Amino acid sequence: MKEKTFTEAFSNLQEAVSKIGLQATTLEESLKLFDQGIKEAEFCKKILDDADQHISIYEEGIKNDA
Repeated sequence: MKEKTFTEAFSNLQEAVSKIGLQATTLEESLKLFDQGIKEAEFCKKILDDADQHISIYEEGIKNDA
């Protein structure tokens, strides 16, 4: 099974937001989409936080080498 990427999760989040904004979307569907969007946003945040941590470690290493 292929692991989801940041790009896929962000695309899913954008799609959920777009669908929630449609008048044809029911309240029940909007709530499901909202829950899905929250999960996708949390996934994206974790990836971004991990990247930020790696960058900070890298920058700290550069400072210590200088």
